[in-house]
Amino acid sequence: ALPISLKPLTDTRNTILVMNHLSNADPWICSGAMLPHETKWISKASLFNIPLGGWAMANSGDLKIEFTKEKGGWGTKKGSISKLMDKAKTYLLRGWIVAVYPEGVRNPLPNGPIGEFKLGFFTLAVEMGSTLIPMAVSGTEKMWPLTESFFDCSRAYISFGEPISAVGETAESLRDKTYKVISDLRDKHPDRKGFLQKTA
Repeated sequence: ALPISLKPLTDTRNTILVMNHLSNADPWICSGAMLPHETKWISKASLFNIPLGGWAMANSGDLKIEFTKEKGGWGTKKGSISKLMDKAKTYLLRGWIVAVYPEGVRNPLPNGPIGEFKLGFFTLAVEMGSTLIPMAVSGTEKMWPLTESFFDCSRAYISFGEPISAVGETAESLRDKTYKVISDLRDKHPDRKGFLQKTA
């Protein structure tokens, strides 16, 4: 079940979709929530090699993060981030929504707090005066668990917040504002309500 409350977008130019990250299933599950809007997803390069799904990502022009073995496997190939950012700028100006996971990696503690948001795309958003759409996700970690190689069945929840303008913000204030909105949205999901009541 995917309760979705994204209001119709009349202008998608310079729009960034920002969400928490729980599973490799996120790009495929969440892309359905964005239809009919053209959305470009940022994902690790290895996902693009997955038959059918990964090939579809490559053919649609989704953006790759090229990780290396440095920093415990989370280092990035030299020059790849600036190349990714330049391509993201081009997409934004063409009117294609760019979807980002500011945590950078899947949250290893899906029932805990959302991971720290990195500044990268918030800096870009301030530079370009972008509009951010906050999206909260829960339950997808059961569809494709962190230690598994295959999809499974599960119930996931997705919800959207009101658009946030980067105009007049700093990267830090925009990051903090977006983090709070997504955290608050996620805690209203049915699966989160039950968990929070148990831990209260």
